[in-house]
Amino acid sequence: MPNDGNTVLSVPVALHQTSYRNAVAAIINALKAECGESDQDIADRLGTSATTINNASNKRGDLNAVTLLRIGKEYGLHRLGPVMGLIGGKAAPVSAICTSDADLPIGAARGQLFLAKALNDQRIDDDEILLGGEDIEAAYQTFGNLKWRLDGARARRAS
Repeated sequence: MPNDGNTVLSVPVALHQTSYRNAVAAIINALKAECGESDQDIADRLGTSATTINNASNKRGDLNAVTLLRIGKEYGLHRLGPVMGLIGGKAAPVSAICTSDADLPIGAARGQLFLAKALNDQRIDDDEILLGGEDIEAAYQTFGNLKWRLDGARARRAS
């Protein structure tokens, strides 16, 4: 299976300087594209220089571990996927680990209730998304937990 950085069961690619730089460049370039931020904007948020960010985005330099971790803190752990994928892993917050099956229906129901209300007029606008943010996040976490468990169950069955 190719390593797309999105699955827990990815086969790691060869770990070397080039693969690390490619992964970091993918992260920085995605931030620029998705967040509309410049090298300087990203540098300011991460406490580094625009030159460091530019060099990393062009695969000419590395980010130190602290700067890389700040990306996860500032922009979300999911942003570290390309680097974590190098070792066959995926970054996830502690809260993403399901501790009780009793919580699963509650999170799923919150997402379903949000959808039922929001789709009453056959469309979901930004205001509805913002108002339903907590319910969306609860459902996202619930199904993320289930996906993590599914991946583990499939891996155990395959071995």
